[in-house]
Amino acid sequence: MTILQAAQAQQAELTAIRRQLHQNPEIGFEEVETTALIRRELAKLDVEMPPLSITTGVLGIIRGTKPGQGKTLALRADIDALPIQEKTGVPYASVRPGVMHACGHDGHTTVLLGVARLLSGMRDQFSGTVKLLFQPAEERLTGATSMIAAGVLENPSPEVILGLHGGTETPIGKVGIWPGPFMASADQFTVTVTGAGGHAAYPHRNRDPLLAAAHAVVALQSIVSREIDAVDKAVVSVCQFNAGTAFNITPGEAVITGSVRCHDPKVRMSMPDRIDRIVGGVVGGLNCSHKLDYIFGIPAVANDPSVMEAFAVSAREVLGTENVIPLERPLMGSEDFAFFLEKLPTGGIFRLGVGNAPGRVLHNALFDFPDEALAVGVAAMTAFALKQCQ
Repeated sequence: MTILQAAQAQQAELTAIRRQLHQNPEIGFEEVETTALIRRELAKLDVEMPPLSITTGVLGIIRGTKPGQGKTLALRADIDALPIQEKTGVPYASVRPGVMHACGHDGHTTVLLGVARLLSGMRDQFSGTVKLLFQPAEERLTGATSMIAAGVLENPSPEVILGLHGGTETPIGKVGIWPGPFMASADQFTVTVTGAGGHAAYPHRNRDPLLAAAHAVVALQSIVSREIDAVDKAVVSVCQFNAGTAFNITPGEAVITGSVRCHDPKVRMSMPDRIDRIVGGVVGGLNCSHKLDYIFGIPAVANDPSVMEAFAVSAREVLGTENVIPLERPLMGSEDFAFFLEKLPTGGIFRLGVGNAPGRVLHNALFDFPDEALAVGVAAMTAFALKQCQ
């Protein structure tokens, strides 16, 4: 039996697990039942589960028994859900109002449990160690750092790390790969523009921060279009604009908040100064002042090309060459898997094809991870683990 056939033989059990997870979603750092389910499934397989200092999330360890000195590999899946009211109408829809698995983490978790099921029965075929990281709170963008702080990359320390994420741009049955910078950093800025409020009938007596902030919003668009090299990828999006309390009062303050995405770390580090300079020039010219608060959030995901090539080689062996495809472009979305790569650069994340059926849009109330993609993910990750840890 091939690895893919072994994965497909688990289809009924994996589907049941995935749908149970889908029906009982939990948001970041509240994944208590999800954690308990993972632990029950791993316990059936005699997988080691060292205690962690965090409430949710699981570390599983599978040690090969084949003689030799194989590598230590980490495989990561995120387990949390989103605060969205589900509208799929499927029989296993979320029973928790306002919470659903709209990003496919139920599928990611199930895939890694499927990998555990296969590897636990193949211990004699590898000599290394596989660490299974079931990570909480990816959507809060702090789950990876909590697991790192809990020591999941220690005792033993992995030499390679691999993650997965469902990709709607990739057809079901295939996996998508991108070597090098793949997902953007995600940072946040808040600009408070201060003027002098007053009666709306006498604007000449006021210093209007709303007008100044509006001009600043437009001017900020020049950063990407006129200051960043066109071959470097960056996004500056103003997403909130708050000012005023009444229709006839010029406010004394306006606040704009936004997101900055970059692939190049140098471009990323230049962004606070660029925003500060442009906003200062615009609002100063309109007789207002400003204050910039800038929060560096998640770094960019940079896939190690050699790791992604090794994954591609092993995936082709189990899925077929035609089912391992290069992605058309990198993404401007973000993933806190980047924090693992900061600690362990020899790693990467691949896209598990979930297709683009109607409603299959990530972070959408109609999203439902396709069960037919589970065995593909299990086979691809298992094959990679066996190659790395042989």
